[in-house]
Amino acid sequence: MIKIIDDKLGTREFTSVVLIAIGMKVTDSTPSLLYEKGANAAWIIPFFYLITIGIPFLVLLSLLKKHEKGLVDLLFHLTGKVGGTLICFILSLLIFFSATTSSRSYIAIANTLFYPKTPVIILTFALLITSFLVAKRGLTAIGSVSWFIIPTLEFLLLILLVSVWKDAHLLSIFPIAGPGLSTLIKESLNHSSIIGEIIILAAFFPFVRSYKNYQVASLLGLGITLFKMSLFLAIYVMVFDYPSTVNMAYPHQELTRIAEFGAGFTHVEGGFFIFWIIASIFRLAIYLYLTAFLLGGALRMDKFEKLLLPLVGLVALSGLLPENEFIMGSYRDLLNKIGSWTFISLPFLLWFLSKLKGGKKNNETDKSAC
Repeated sequence: MIKIIDDKLGTREFTSVVLIAIGMKVTDSTPSLLYEKGANAAWIIPFFYLITIGIPFLVLLSLLKKHEKGLVDLLFHLTGKVGGTLICFILSLLIFFSATTSSRSYIAIANTLFYPKTPVIILTFALLITSFLVAKRGLTAIGSVSWFIIPTLEFLLLILLVSVWKDAHLLSIFPIAGPGLSTLIKESLNHSSIIGEIIILAAFFPFVRSYKNYQVASLLGLGITLFKMSLFLAIYVMVFDYPSTVNMAYPHQELTRIAEFGAGFTHVEGGFFIFWIIASIFRLAIYLYLTAFLLGGALRMDKFEKLLLPLVGLVALSGLLPENEFIMGSYRDLLNKIGSWTFISLPFLLWFLSKLKGGKKNNETDKSAC
């Protein structure tokens, strides 16, 4: 079993971790990915995530409560040494590539909209080294600081919505079903990994004070994230209309550019960018720490923090290899499909193995009693 030396996280800290790790996706290039297939009805897709990811996550919660183990130890307990190592390695790869695509997306946003004259390689290393320094402090420090960041970030998002509401046109979200209900269901399945990382965050279960804290924080964070994602996907369409949203790589940043707070306030997008980049740094720090934790679990390492620095170098290298973010986008689409079906099926596999092992134990008990 991996030993946790950090202090435990409470409900509010772990909720903040979930909101930064998953909820931040509404501010990057993720919306444009959903608009490609979901069209003007992309805002409905998060509601389908309540089924495609919500049900598997509830199954996983029942397993965590029953076995009182984090995801890594649960994998080794139910699938054995070989199976646990293999699955941990696959999950670490998924998070690693997710960190790679996210970092490249953040760098593209900063380079295109705010620092066009700064070389991409300098922005990459600045972002990742800062994230490494945050991750090195441990999950407790990340969770504690995240709790201070999240209220400010959510308040700014609310202010942003209020400031652009006058430019929103409700009729733009019609027809409600967009390209059709079947298409929306299909895309919600193929892109469930957008929210499905809540499954992998179960690896942090040993860092949380109790099962109750973990359960409340996870469900609260997931619920807020889904609501926020649906709301912003609808707002982007109502403000920019469809199909403009499909051709818009970074709708959130474009939204901050049209925000108005009176004649005395100009270039407000810079203020939003400061808090956005801070949250992005912490999100990458969470991903780096989670990747190191999962890879350390696969290798059965107690001192998994040693893997952080090599992982930063690999993320930087893999992020810089594609010539541009559009090439990275094709890899991201494949990653989403693989990750989606992995996250959906894994809890059911573990549930089946748990039932199977439970049945075997009951049979052995009955025989011994005879």
